[in-house]
Amino acid sequence: MYAVIKTGGKQYKVVTGDKLKIEQLDAEVGQVITIDQVMAVGAGAELSVGTPLVVGASVLATVLSHGRHDKVRIFKMRRRKHYQKRQGHRQNYTEVFVSEIVSAAGVSTKSAAAAPVPVAGQKGGKDNIELIEGIGPKIAQILAENGITTFAKLADTQSADMMAMLKASRGRFGLANADSWPEQAALLRDGKMAEFKILTDALVGGVKK
Repeated sequence: MYAVIKTGGKQYKVVTGDKLKIEQLDAEVGQVITIDQVMAVGAGAELSVGTPLVVGASVLATVLSHGRHDKVRIFKMRRRKHYQKRQGHRQNYTEVFVSEIVSAAGVSTKSAAAAPVPVAGQKGGKDNIELIEGIGPKIAQILAENGITTFAKLADTQSADMMAMLKASRGRFGLANADSWPEQAALLRDGKMAEFKILTDALVGGVKK
Protein backbone atom coordinates (compact mmCIF):
# COMPACT_ATOMS: atom_id res chain seq x y z
CA MET A 1 0.00 0.00 0.00
CA TYR A 2 1.23 3.47 -0.86
CA ALA A 3 -0.02 6.98 -0.20
CA VAL A 4 0.20 10.34 -1.91
CA ILE A 5 0.58 13.05 0.73
CA LYS A 6 0.73 16.82 0.63
CA THR A 7 2.93 18.84 2.96
CA GLY A 8 4.65 22.18 2.56
CA GLY A 9 2.76 22.80 -0.68
CA LYS A 10 4.32 19.73 -2.35
CA GLN A 11 3.09 16.21 -3.04
CA TYR A 12 5.01 13.00 -2.32
CA LYS A 13 4.30 9.35 -3.09
CA VAL A 14 5.41 7.28 -0.09
CA VAL A 15 5.43 3.72 1.19
CA THR A 16 6.31 2.51 4.67
CA GLY A 17 10.05 2.52 5.27
CA ASP A 18 10.69 5.52 3.03
CA LYS A 19 13.00 8.34 4.12
CA LEU A 20 12.35 11.69 2.49
CA LYS A 21 13.16 15.36 2.87
CA ILE A 22 10.17 17.68 3.11
CA GLU A 23 9.73 21.39 3.80
CA GLN A 24 10.84 22.21 7.33
CA LEU A 25 8.37 21.38 10.11
CA ASP A 26 8.16 22.81 13.61
CA ALA A 27 8.83 19.46 15.29
CA GLU A 28 11.55 18.05 17.51
CA VAL A 29 13.97 15.36 16.34
CA GLY A 30 12.54 11.96 17.31
CA GLN A 31 8.96 13.23 17.40
CA VAL A 32 6.27 11.20 15.60
CA ILE A 33 4.12 13.42 13.38
CA THR A 34 0.81 12.70 11.67
CA ILE A 35 0.26 13.88 8.10
CA ASP A 36 -3.47 13.91 7.44
CA GLN A 37 -3.39 15.56 4.03
CA VAL A 38 -3.59 12.28 2.11
CA MET A 39 -4.67 12.66 -1.52
CA ALA A 40 -4.64 8.96 -2.39
CA VAL A 41 -4.04 5.73 -0.50
CA GLY A 42 -4.10 2.02 -1.32
CA ALA A 43 -2.92 -0.05 -4.26
CA GLY A 44 -4.47 -1.53 -7.38
CA ALA A 45 -8.24 -1.99 -7.18
CA GLU A 46 -8.16 -0.87 -3.53
CA LEU A 47 -6.79 2.57 -4.37
CA SER A 48 -8.84 5.40 -2.84
CA VAL A 49 -8.53 8.84 -4.44
CA GLY A 50 -9.62 11.87 -2.44
CA THR A 51 -11.67 14.89 -3.53
CA PRO A 52 -9.21 16.37 -2.82
CA LEU A 53 -8.35 14.46 0.40
CA VAL A 54 -9.13 10.93 1.58
CA VAL A 55 -11.16 11.38 4.77
CA GLY A 56 -9.80 9.36 7.68
CA ALA A 57 -6.50 8.44 6.02
CA SER A 58 -3.18 9.47 7.53
CA VAL A 59 0.55 8.83 7.41
CA LEU A 60 2.73 8.57 10.52
CA ALA A 61 6.37 9.60 10.26
CA THR A 62 9.31 10.05 12.63
CA VAL A 63 11.42 13.21 12.42
CA LEU A 64 15.04 12.17 11.82
CA SER A 65 16.79 15.50 11.37
CA HIS A 66 16.60 19.11 10.26
CA GLY A 67 19.00 20.51 7.70
CA ARG A 68 19.54 22.74 4.71
CA HIS A 69 19.82 21.89 1.03
CA ASP A 70 22.80 22.88 -1.10
CA LYS A 71 23.02 26.55 -1.94
CA VAL A 72 21.23 27.75 -5.07
CA ARG A 73 23.05 30.68 -6.65
CA ILE A 74 21.01 33.38 -8.38
CA PHE A 75 22.45 35.91 -10.82
CA LYS A 76 20.40 38.79 -12.23
CA MET A 77 21.57 41.19 -14.93
CA ARG A 78 19.96 43.92 -16.99
CA ARG A 79 21.58 44.76 -20.29
CA ARG A 80 22.96 48.28 -20.71
CA LYS A 81 21.72 49.22 -17.22
CA HIS A 82 24.92 48.50 -15.26
CA TYR A 83 22.83 46.22 -13.07
CA GLN A 84 24.16 42.95 -11.68
CA LYS A 85 22.97 41.18 -8.56
CA ARG A 86 24.12 37.92 -7.02
CA GLN A 87 22.20 36.04 -4.36
CA GLY A 88 22.37 32.66 -2.68
CA HIS A 89 19.68 30.64 -0.97
CA ARG A 90 19.71 27.43 1.07
CA GLN A 91 16.25 25.99 1.73
CA ASN A 92 15.57 24.39 5.11
CA TYR A 93 14.23 20.84 5.19
CA THR A 94 13.07 18.17 7.63
CA GLU A 95 14.01 14.53 7.01
CA VAL A 96 11.35 12.02 8.08
CA PHE A 97 10.94 8.23 8.18
CA VAL A 98 7.53 6.91 7.10
CA SER A 99 6.57 4.33 9.73
CA GLU A 100 2.86 3.72 9.12
CA ILE A 101 0.13 4.34 6.54
CA VAL A 102 -3.52 4.23 7.64
CA SER A 103 -6.28 3.97 5.01
CA ALA A 104 -9.75 5.51 5.24
CA ALA A 105 -11.13 2.12 6.34
CA GLY A 106 -8.67 2.02 9.23
CA VAL A 107 -6.41 -0.59 7.62
CA SER A 108 -2.85 0.04 8.75
CA THR A 109 0.43 -0.86 7.05
CA LYS A 110 3.51 -0.55 9.25
CA SER A 111 7.16 -0.54 8.29
CA ALA A 112 8.96 -3.83 8.90
CA ALA A 113 12.08 -1.86 9.85
CA ALA A 114 12.23 0.40 12.87
CA ALA A 115 12.91 4.09 12.41
CA PRO A 116 16.63 4.92 12.61
CA VAL A 117 17.70 6.43 15.91
CA PRO A 118 17.69 10.17 15.15
CA VAL A 119 20.56 12.36 16.31
CA ALA A 120 19.94 16.07 15.84
CA GLY A 121 22.45 17.84 13.63
CA GLN A 122 25.00 15.01 13.70
CA LYS A 123 27.36 14.22 10.82
CA GLY A 124 30.13 11.68 11.33
CA GLY A 125 29.82 11.83 15.11
CA LYS A 126 30.12 15.63 15.15
CA ASP A 127 27.52 18.37 14.96
CA ASN A 128 26.78 19.52 11.44
CA ILE A 129 27.72 23.16 11.91
CA GLU A 130 26.96 23.83 8.24
CA LEU A 131 23.37 24.27 9.45
CA ILE A 132 24.51 27.69 10.68
CA GLU A 133 23.53 30.47 8.27
CA GLY A 134 26.78 31.81 6.81
CA ILE A 135 28.86 28.64 7.34
CA GLY A 136 29.65 26.48 4.34
CA PRO A 137 31.90 23.42 3.92
CA LYS A 138 35.16 25.43 3.70
CA ILE A 139 34.47 27.56 6.77
CA ALA A 140 33.30 24.47 8.66
CA GLN A 141 36.63 22.83 7.81
CA ILE A 142 38.59 25.84 9.12
CA LEU A 143 36.59 25.84 12.36
CA ALA A 144 37.10 22.07 12.74
CA GLU A 145 40.86 22.54 12.38
CA ASN A 146 40.61 24.90 15.35
CA GLY A 147 38.65 22.40 17.44
CA ILE A 148 35.14 23.77 16.84
CA THR A 149 33.10 20.74 15.78
CA THR A 150 29.97 21.00 17.94
CA PHE A 151 27.18 23.50 18.46
CA ALA A 152 28.18 23.81 22.12
CA LYS A 153 31.78 24.78 21.29
CA LEU A 154 30.66 27.19 18.62
CA ALA A 155 28.13 28.82 20.97
CA ASP A 156 30.87 29.34 23.58
CA THR A 157 33.34 30.88 21.10
CA GLN A 158 33.44 34.64 20.63
CA SER A 159 32.67 35.84 17.11
CA ALA A 160 35.91 37.88 17.13
CA ASP A 161 37.92 34.72 17.81
CA MET A 162 36.27 32.94 14.90
CA MET A 163 36.95 35.89 12.62
CA ALA A 164 40.63 35.69 13.61
CA MET A 165 40.67 31.99 12.67
CA LEU A 166 39.17 32.75 9.25
CA LYS A 167 41.59 35.61 8.56
CA ALA A 168 44.51 33.38 9.52
CA SER A 169 43.46 30.94 6.78
CA ARG A 170 44.60 33.59 4.25
CA GLY A 171 41.56 33.08 2.09
CA ARG A 172 38.54 35.17 1.25
CA PHE A 173 36.76 33.70 4.27
CA GLY A 174 38.04 36.59 6.37
CA LEU A 175 35.23 38.62 4.79
CA ALA A 176 32.58 36.47 6.48
CA ASN A 177 30.51 37.89 9.34
CA ALA A 178 30.41 35.63 12.41
CA ASP A 179 28.38 37.90 14.69
CA SER A 180 25.25 35.71 14.64
CA TRP A 181 26.97 32.30 14.67
CA PRO A 182 27.15 31.82 18.48
CA GLU A 183 23.46 32.72 18.83
CA GLN A 184 22.46 30.30 16.07
CA ALA A 185 24.63 27.55 17.56
CA ALA A 186 23.09 28.03 21.01
CA LEU A 187 19.59 27.53 19.59
CA LEU A 188 20.66 24.36 17.74
CA ARG A 189 22.46 23.08 20.83
CA ASP A 190 19.26 23.48 22.84
CA GLY A 191 17.08 21.95 20.10
CA LYS A 192 15.06 25.14 19.63
CA MET A 193 14.32 24.63 15.94
CA ALA A 194 11.36 27.03 15.77
CA GLU A 195 13.42 29.90 17.20
CA PHE A 196 16.34 28.93 14.94
CA LYS A 197 14.12 29.15 11.86
CA ILE A 198 12.80 32.58 12.88
CA LEU A 199 16.36 33.83 13.36
CA THR A 200 17.76 32.40 10.11
CA ASP A 201 14.81 33.74 8.11
CA ALA A 202 15.98 37.20 9.18
CA LEU A 203 19.57 36.55 8.04
CA VAL A 204 21.37 36.69 4.71
CA GLY A 205 24.80 35.08 4.82
CA GLY A 206 24.68 35.20 8.62
CA VAL A 207 23.93 38.95 8.68
CA LYS A 208 20.56 40.43 9.60
CA LYS A 209 18.70 41.87 6.61
